[in-house]
Formats: sequence, structure tokens, C-alpha cells
Amino acid sequence: MKIEELLERARTRLNLAVVYAGNKTDPGIVIHPQKNSRDWKSYKLVAENIAQTLEHEGFSGVAVLAEGRDLAAELARLKIDLVWLNTGGVQGIDPMAHAPSLLEMLGIPYVGHSPLSASLLDNKHVFKSMCLAAALPTARFTVIPPEYEEIDPTDSERFRATFGNYPGPFVVKPVTGRASKNVHFVESADRLKAAVDKVCQQTGHLCLVEEFLPGDEFAISVMGPLIRQAGKFSTLTDAFAFSAVQRVFEPLEKIFTSMDEKPITHERIRILDGQHDRDVVDRMGRLAREVFGYFNLDSLVRLDMRRAANGDLFLLEANPKPDLRRPTDTIASITCSALDHHGLSYQDLIMSIFAERLVQLTQISRGESPISSKLVESAAPLAVAT
Repeated sequence: MKIEELLERARTRLNLAVVYAGNKTDPGIVIHPQKNSRDWKSYKLVAENIAQTLEHEGFSGVAVLAEGRDLAAELARLKIDLVWLNTGGVQGIDPMAHAPSLLEMLGIPYVGHSPLSASLLDNKHVFKSMCLAAALPTARFTVIPPEYEEIDPTDSERFRATFGNYPGPFVVKPVTGRASKNVHFVESADRLKAAVDKVCQQTGHLCLVEEFLPGDEFAISVMGPLIRQAGKFSTLTDAFAFSAVQRVFEPLEKIFTSMDEKPITHERIRILDGQHDRDVVDRMGRLAREVFGYFNLDSLVRLDMRRAANGDLFLLEANPKPDLRRPTDTIASITCSALDHHGLSYQDLIMSIFAERLVQLTQISRGESPISSKLVESAAPLAVAT
């Protein structure tokens, strides 16, 4: 069965929902409000963009639902067959993993990372530790627990073992976070404690102290090999790395300003040219595909990278839920910024992600996958053009 036939069956047989993060202050979302270790945002606008795109592709009545305590009941009431997760969580520790964990328990398939992958990617210290284990380059770092509030972090054996006599500068940030929120540039070691205390108090969770890399900062997105270009599907020989960009810093700016404080306009990112910037684009692409393979990922992720003083490229962090907002004339989405350079439209990207997940689900034994039982009527493998 061809991918186009699979999608046509999905249009007529599946009920879809896109889930965004509910607000813990709204009635009915949580039972007891608590601190969120990851800075909260609803992502509702992006969820609506995704739902509208799916509807434009022929899927009728795509529900847009808030993650919260009543989500399971709503999914059951609407008889949802497949969920697109566009949520960073509501509250608590490791909130990125909560929605996929719920869906795993309910037995409802979804577009997005598994609970384990979401946590590994979103927890910067775990992601960086695994990068080190895989010999993938990342800036040296250490982690400070919030219970160390009375202790100068530079006095710990772990800190000295990591940084030795390195005097700074440093970057201090939450281990889970988004959009450069609560991220601090610290010039020297004697100023670390105030920044660490601020992050721990804000999140109630672990704080990451990282060596500051003074070079240019970049981002690239990577997903599975099934892509749609100009409406036609094909399968690449490896993961698809795309939208390689450089973040444009203002004079004296050390950390890219949060999108909540200053929107990401087209002037704040520079799309890298495949010819003029070939060396860095090739290196970014190789690193992105290595991460995708090593972490055994099966959905979209964005990787942030930065150069050291000597020009070497290092992985900073991974974003398991990159911004999929439909770009406008004034507001840019880093992941969607250079789609036309790869022959894709925004709609092509959404359908590529969706189709990739459908194929994965239909390859599961029909007795174990409700999607397979609805869409696949024979054992014939999917035929996708290459």
C-alpha cells in the first residue's frame, strides 16, 4: 500500500486531536497546583496551526484539547484514534513526559516522543551526559541540586573535578526549560552562587552550570527520512536534517533573548547557505543525524549548537518540542525558517511528520496497534517512493 493510500484511509477512518498545555490556574486542569520545573507555555496557537493544516489536508474536525486532569475523558468521549502532542507539560517534575505517559497507559497512539525520549532530551544534563558517552561534543558542565543552597557551588568536589582552575565565564540554567528563560551569563566563578540560587528558587529543581562558549550559535532540526516535497513523498537514506540557521546576537548579547521577551523576527536568525556556509552546515547535519540515531529517535527534534573560541562546534541542548508555528511576514519559527530551501512548505513539513508516524504505527503488529487494525487490511508493506 502506498503512503498516499494510507493517508486517504486515515482521512476517513481516524479521529484526530492536537493537545496543548493546560494552564494550572484554570478550573479543572489540575487537582493541586504546584511548581513547574520547566517554564510553562500553552503552545495553543501552534496546536491550532497544526490542526488547521491537518484539516486543510482533508482531516475533518480535528479536536484541539488542553492537557489536564480531564484529558483522558475527553479523548474517550470524542473517540480519538491518534493524538498530536504539542505540549510541554502542565506542572511538576519532568512535565514533558506526562502527556505521552498518559497516552501510553491509555493505549492511544500519538505523534511525538516517548516518555523516556522526551525526558532524556528535555533534561539538559542527561542529554549532555549521553552525548559524552557517545563521544558527541558538548561543553563541560556540572549540576547543582537545590538543597545545596547554603553551599558555594565552587567548593564542591564535583565542580572542581569538572572545571579545575577554569575561572569563567559560565552559563547557569535550569536543567529543563525553554526559550532561554531563567538562563544567566556569569562572568566569573565568584558570582556563580547568586545565579545558581536564583535558578533553584525559580524552578525548585536542578541547576546546570556550563562552560560558556564564546563563538557563534546555531540551530538545526532533524526528523525521520520520510518527507514530502511539493506534495510528493520520498524516503531518504538517512534522517532528514534541515533548517540550519545562525542566531543573530545584538552587540554585547551573550545569551539569545527569550522569545517571550523579544519575538524571534526574521532579522534575528540567518539562514545558512549550503555553499558559503558549507563546512558548518555539513558538520551540523552530521551531528544532528548522529544524535537522531544514537538516541533512537522517531520524531522531530531541534538541536542547538555553539562554537568554542577555536571554532570547534559543540552541542548545547536538544528541544524535543521545537516551535512549529506557521511563520508569518514578521515572526519566524527556527524549525520552519528554511523549509523552502529544501523544497518543502509548512504544510509539507506537518504532513511529513504525520505520515512518518502513521507508517511507524502501521508497522506494529495489528494485534497491538489500533491504528494498524483500522488502516491496514493486508500484510503488504507500505510502498514509498525513494
